[in-house]
Amino acid sequence: MWDWISKLDELRRRDQLAVLVTVTKSSGSTPRKQGAKMIVLPDGTFHGTIGGGTVEHHILEDARTCLAEMHSSSAEIPLKQKGEFPACGGTMEMYMEVINHNPALYLFGAGHIGQALCQILEGTPFRIHLVDERDEWINAPGIPDSTIRHQCHYSDFIETANWSEKRSFVTILTFSGTVDQQILEEVMPHPTRYVGMIGSKNKWDRVRKNLQEKGLDLSQVICPIGHDNGGGSPQEIAISIASQLLATYYGRE
Repeated sequence: MWDWISKLDELRRRDQLAVLVTVTKSSGSTPRKQGAKMIVLPDGTFHGTIGGGTVEHHILEDARTCLAEMHSSSAEIPLKQKGEFPACGGTMEMYMEVINHNPALYLFGAGHIGQALCQILEGTPFRIHLVDERDEWINAPGIPDSTIRHQCHYSDFIETANWSEKRSFVTILTFSGTVDQQILEEVMPHPTRYVGMIGSKNKWDRVRKNLQEKGLDLSQVICPIGHDNGGGSPQEIAISIASQLLATYYGRE
């Protein structure tokens, strides 16, 4: 029996969109029985099997439809003598569940504001990926267990992240204005729904001038990040950022 649970956890950590196909019922002669599972990725790659042959081909097409329309579905396949399916004679029912479709927040910087943002967004649709090289910050005890931590250089994370125009949100909250600019420069070529960077209007003027000279379109970047709520503590700033993220996700902004 293949380890589909570990594969799901791997895909979750990579924020990889996929469909989990489960045989929910089988009757008569069928290639696989109830409980058999297969995972299908958007590029057609799949792991596991629900029986192979024409049945599997049919389900792979249905799974791709689920991914395109972003909704789960079910199917019943009769394995009859005549028609397009093999002549096993039984019936298989499948449930195709879209997984990892939540918005992904790529949060660069595990400082005070970053940690507060992780706490405030817990229980919301966002799946948070916190990126920071510094051991004492990325492993701080106040960060919720639901946060996926990446103790690595930001370039390594950006290179391997799964970018999506609909699902990728970026907040840049590091300890250094120079690092913030470098991260923004590397993020911009990728498809995103939201990019926000912490800083003053003066900082943003300098960063924008530097990156526009390199030909980057920064029209969608928000800086200073967050709604202006008048507060200045890490928690208050994090609340303002969370409010803006949620408003963008729900189409209120």
